[in-house]
Amino acid sequence: MQTGMISSNPTATAATSSGAKKTPSNTLNSDSFLQLLVTQLQNQDPTSASSQDPNAMIQQLTSFSSLQETQNTNALLTGLQAQTSGLFQAQAAALVGKTVTISGPQFNLSSGAASMNLNLSSAADVTLKVSNANGQVVATLSQGNLKAGSNTVTWNGKDANGKQLPDGAYSVSVSATGANGAAVANTSSIDVKVTGVSFQNGTVSLSSGSNSYNLSNVIAINA
Repeated sequence: MQTGMISSNPTATAATSSGAKKTPSNTLNSDSFLQLLVTQLQNQDPTSASSQDPNAMIQQLTSFSSLQETQNTNALLTGLQAQTSGLFQAQAAALVGKTVTISGPQFNLSSGAASMNLNLSSAADVTLKVSNANGQVVATLSQGNLKAGSNTVTWNGKDANGKQLPDGAYSVSVSATGANGAAVANTSSIDVKVTGVSFQNGTVSLSSGSNSYNLSNVIAINA
C-alpha cells in the first residue's frame, strides 16, 4: 500500500533532491555572513565563557552591518560609473564634425599635402625626418631657422627622390638646434577633422578618414 507521502517515481525524487542543491560560491555576501553567524550561535558551547561575551556578539553584528553598507556602496558606485560612462560617451560623440588638435610629431598626408604645428621654446634651425609606417625614413626636410613660439611646417608628400608617396599617417622626428648649438625644446601637433568616435575596452578613439587617434592626445577643440 502506498501513501501520498511516498513518491512512486524514485528518479523524479532524486532529480528533485539534486535540484535543491546550491551551487558553491567563492564570494561572501551578506546572506553568507548571516548564515555563518547563525551557525556559530547554534553550535556554540553555552558553558564556555567566550560564548557569553556580549562584546564578541556586538563586534560580529557590527561587522555584518559594515558588510551590508559596503555592498550597498559598491552597488551605488557601479551605477554612478555606468551613468558617467554614458555621459562621457555622449560628450565624445559631440566631437564629430569638429576640428581638434592632436599632440605628437606626425604628418597626415592627404591629396599630396600635409602640415604640422611646431612650437619652439626659442629660435632654432629645424630639420624634419619623415618616416613611413615601417619606420623607414622617406624624406628629410630642412626648414631653416624658425622663430620662437608657434610655427607651421608643411610637406608635399614627396620622398627624397621626388616620388609622390601614398596618403596616410607618417611620423616625424624633429631636430631643433639653437644658435649656441644646443638642442631647443619643442612640441608638435596636427589639426584634424573628426569623422567618427569609437569606444573599446574603456578607450575612446577619434577617427579622421582612415587615421585613428586616442582622445587623451587631444589638446584643443576648435569650432
